[in-house]
Amino acid sequence: MLKVRLEGEEHSAGRGVGFYRKHLLDALLKSGRVEIDNTSPDLVHYPYFDLFYPTLPQKLEYPTVVTIHDLTPLVLPSYYPKGIRALVAVLMQRLALKNVSAIVTDSLSSKKDIVGIFKIDPEKVFVTHLAVDPAYQEKPSGEQIKKIKEKYQLPDKFILYVGGVNPNKNLVRLARAATKLNCPVVFVGSEFAKTPIQAFSFKRLLGFQKTHPEISEFNKLRAIIQGNPLFHVLGFVPTEELNAIYRLASAYCQPSLYEGFGIPLLEAMTAGCLVVSANIGSLPEIYPLETIVFSPESEPELEAALRAALSQKNKDREIQIKAGKEKAGRFSWEKTAAQTLAVYLTVLGK
Repeated sequence: MLKVRLEGEEHSAGRGVGFYRKHLLDALLKSGRVEIDNTSPDLVHYPYFDLFYPTLPQKLEYPTVVTIHDLTPLVLPSYYPKGIRALVAVLMQRLALKNVSAIVTDSLSSKKDIVGIFKIDPEKVFVTHLAVDPAYQEKPSGEQIKKIKEKYQLPDKFILYVGGVNPNKNLVRLARAATKLNCPVVFVGSEFAKTPIQAFSFKRLLGFQKTHPEISEFNKLRAIIQGNPLFHVLGFVPTEELNAIYRLASAYCQPSLYEGFGIPLLEAMTAGCLVVSANIGSLPEIYPLETIVFSPESEPELEAALRAALSQKNKDREIQIKAGKEKAGRFSWEKTAAQTLAVYLTVLGK
């Protein structure tokens, strides 16, 4: 039995890092080959690496594995300008990486970024694709779906987006394209209900304030969607209800300029929702070949992709949804845990 200390318990068990930690831990324990030992572990795993905060100690007592989900601020520097303190923080975190035994990341795309930007030996970086909550495999009853539609006052046809509001999400282009098509969009995510100051970490943005792209892009989005009946902002939605909303949507759109993985895209595919996706970063590792894709920097391409999804014949739509569900079936937390365990054993020479 392998004894592991899994850090990061302070993170919420909802979406994001807490979601990853919870499902990975559950699957590792279910395998029967790992036990949690916080006192004298064989190995320590940090499931979260923040570029701007000291989430990884400089001195490590045990063999250590760290998960780096993505390097968004370094891949898209114009959207994430960094002051002196942020640059120093990145340097310190980068130095801390030299002491770890292995790095785990969510996609081949992220591995390429980590190796290229941090100049790390590729043999030290391991890819373990993520998965979704198994609840999205369960089909709600027609009555349940009807109740959710009524509860949130959803239109008969709409494009769905689930996630954050950071600049890499490319939501301004999505909102503009939807406006031109006169197509309703439903936004799901807790950050939509916040002010710009609440939505972003101001410790990192200190000194930039309203001029920082994270703030200015969010304000551009708010200027488009506020008061416009085309846009429905739901904020946080529980998994059981979101499962129904995926099934009500005409299509799910992932317009991102960059993603380390793309959990909502995989959730939509699992739930049997037609997906429309940007063709960058890790996203091609998730969606099937049949998917309607576009260059995220091209608003006309995004508009054309949404139009194609909304006007599809039923036969073509069914083919794409089936392909999405089949591709989604290849991802599971059991597989993620098995791949992570293999990394642990490699680190320990077993």
